[in-house]
Amino acid sequence: MSAPVTPGPVTWTPEDTEAVGCCLCGVPGRLVHDLSPFGVVRCPSCGLVFVSPRLRPEALQRLYDDVGYFEGGVYGSAVDGAAQEPRRFDPAMLLQRTWTAGRLTLLDRVRGRAAGGRLLEVGAGYGLFLDAARRAGWRTSGVELSRTGAKHATEVLGLDVFCGQLAEAPLEPGFDVVCAWDTVEHVPDPLDFWRTARSLVADDGVVLFSTPYVSSLPARLLGTRWWTLKPAEHIWHFTPRTHAMLLARAGFALTRVVRSPLAPSNAGRLDSLVGVARPVPLA
Repeated sequence: MSAPVTPGPVTWTPEDTEAVGCCLCGVPGRLVHDLSPFGVVRCPSCGLVFVSPRLRPEALQRLYDDVGYFEGGVYGSAVDGAAQEPRRFDPAMLLQRTWTAGRLTLLDRVRGRAAGGRLLEVGAGYGLFLDAARRAGWRTSGVELSRTGAKHATEVLGLDVFCGQLAEAPLEPGFDVVCAWDTVEHVPDPLDFWRTARSLVADDGVVLFSTPYVSSLPARLLGTRWWTLKPAEHIWHFTPRTHAMLLARAGFALTRVVRSPLAPSNAGRLDSLVGVARPVPLA
């Protein structure tokens, strides 16, 4: 039997892309990096960095549905079009476990009490964090755009995960916690995303999230060589300031930012942050 052929990287064309404006100000951005057919731009009004032109929704769905999107991560290589079980002693898997434990601990700390209640994760991937949260005592729900990821979370781990965008998910409001780990940089409109999250979280609830940030030292030093730039999938690039602006517009107050790579919730990440936000009471 011949060895399986691994497909090469996708080559995107201008026909796969569309131009967009700033989600906060509605204006076109000024070019920062030309990564044809993509452009990394900065809003001249608020300073938010985003990708325009960027992939059209149908092209983006193809990207996330490809099982190779997770290739080389904690799930190993794909075989016959399906992701494999997580590799228990893989360094990436051990790091994932460190983040999960650190984020669950941070969650208990900011809430001031132990696990319990309803927890929603948006961008659930293959369900590793949700599975750990469930074992810690949470009643969990998830949303995941990748059909491959959602299938693994539901069929292998037995989790409640909706496949699609957050706004399409049939969710009952009143979540005690909403988490979005490395998700907001991917969504079509972060303002709509956070407004939807605000409609789902209880007034005394809490939101935790993580993203890369464009004001980090690696991003500033490396420019177009920054390993997290990824213009096909990372279509918004934040700073603590633009996070705070965006969250405030959606009805949240950013109350804590963890940037240290020594913190368990952000272990080893030189260019990423973990944020905590609380809902502002609705008038």
